[in-house]
Amino acid sequence: MNAGIERLRAACERDLGDPAGWPTPVGYPDSLALCIIDAIYAPGARHLTVDSIVERYRSYRAGQGGDADTDGAPELLANVEALGGPEQWAAQIGNRRPTSTRKDAPLRSVALTETAQAFVALGIRTTEDLRVIAGDPELAREAKRAWCAVPGQRSGFTWRFLLMLAELPGTDPTVAGYVAREVGDDAADTAGLLAAVAAAAGWHADALHQAIWRFEARRAQELPSSA
Repeated sequence: MNAGIERLRAACERDLGDPAGWPTPVGYPDSLALCIIDAIYAPGARHLTVDSIVERYRSYRAGQGGDADTDGAPELLANVEALGGPEQWAAQIGNRRPTSTRKDAPLRSVALTETAQAFVALGIRTTEDLRVIAGDPELAREAKRAWCAVPGQRSGFTWRFLLMLAELPGTDPTVAGYVAREVGDDAADTAGLLAAVAAAAGWHADALHQAIWRFEARRAQELPSSA
């Protein structure tokens, strides 16, 4: 275990940059709307860009007398509709980043709308609904298939980040894959290794978890925003 901790810490120091520059770990345990927004816009983007989009959504909803931090998928869809559709939502709240580098790739605001629609169709309206679904393997597979069918989400990176943002228990498979690659046989207790490295280095455990996810998202040959 000690050897594994040392190897994992060395890998993190090599790959993740100065911990002072890591984004503050985020989570939206009561807002499926914010989970969707962050998960769709995070891949390939600077965290400050995503933070700005989240804050614009919060500000707009507050102006309507709503609360973004308790919004579900229906409220997100209503917001898109109120602004005139995905194009207008991109102009006022999101941005015009496409889902991939393909010439005909739709905007991420289109993907955001389609994922919210798919969730509502499956009865996933809130983060609590998502937690219930995630606890049932068959329903979880159905929800993941619906998410990954949306342009830009095929690889599953954004699905896994969505679950992380919703603060579902367990270690994200993307992060677990990084740990396994770096420490091999010592990776049996991934959560324990991450906690031990964070404690030894004086890092915030959630910040370490998300920093690894972002590194893996950049590293992947097929980015989460592709296809």
